Amino acid sequence: MKIILVTNKTYRGHLDGGWWYFYMPLLEMGHDVYFFDTVDPVEKDFKKVVETLKPDLIFCMLTGDLNIAPWEPWDQIKQETDSGRTRTFNWFCDDTWRYHSFSRKACVYFNVCSTPEPDYVRRYERAGYSNIVLGTWHSNISLYPKLSYQDKDIEVSFIGALNGLRKNFFEQHEDLPIDIFSNISQEEMYLTHARSKIAINLSINENDPQKKTQMKQRMFEIPAGKALLLTEHHPGIEHFFEIDKEIITFKSNKEFEDKIKFLNSKPKIAEAIALSGFKRYITEHESKIRLTKVLQQVMAL
Repeated sequence: MKIILVTNKTYRGHLDGGWWYFYMPLLEMGHDVYFFDTVDPVEKDFKKVVETLKPDLIFCMLTGDLNIAPWEPWDQIKQETDSGRTRTFNWFCDDTWRYHSFSRKACVYFNVCSTPEPDYVRRYERAGYSNIVLGTWHSNISLYPKLSYQDKDIEVSFIGALNGLRKNFFEQHEDLPIDIFSNISQEEMYLTHARSKIAINLSINENDPQKKTQMKQRMFEIPAGKALLLTEHHPGIEHFFEIDKEIITFKSNKEFEDKIKFLNSKPKIAEAIALSGFKRYITEHESKIRLTKVLQQVMAL
């Protein structure tokens, strides 16, 4: 399939998720992909790009944020959608806190859109937008080093920026043996997950004024490294992993502390859950599997 991928290639100077989790696996899948970088495109005339390439699909991850992506071609995308000659699709990322302010208004620019949140499919439908698919996060196994579980040498890890909420969380658990990794490269992140026996995900996005939890890419990056996912609970995660058999969730600081102490004291149980989570990931949530399913839905609607 001939695809124009329209998203920001970089974020704060580093290659972003559009590169690692969409461009790279789409190429591995054998698609002919042109990357239209909404930060600094090589050819800034998007209409010219479309006319030259004549794609089967325009696959977007648009944000509506000029500070992140100043070259998002909204008007040209809408023209292609209305013309009917090219399929247009947008992958939304933050519906738990941007649905009302952004996603619900932006979806009409595209033939098809996806939401990462199982509960939000019906919200779009109730709002009158029926071409909505569940496009939850995934991770590309090709990016991970091939380490066995026996090679792991990090007991518990957390990877991410220490914003206010996260810093407060870890200050309350200073007595626990948690290795925190901030400001590491994408490649270092994959290696760290592969080296970790247990890895933590915190589900609140600090940009959300209401500080709600949301589906996070980390929920899939961690099992991809054969680490046990210990995640702050978010409604909908049970659609993708079986809780207590493939992943472990927590809803309070006390529950987090109790579970991490239990898992550290029962390494065989932790290993069994981690490997069950990896098996579920590799059969359902690996990037090429996820994108194959989404592309089939997008082209069929």
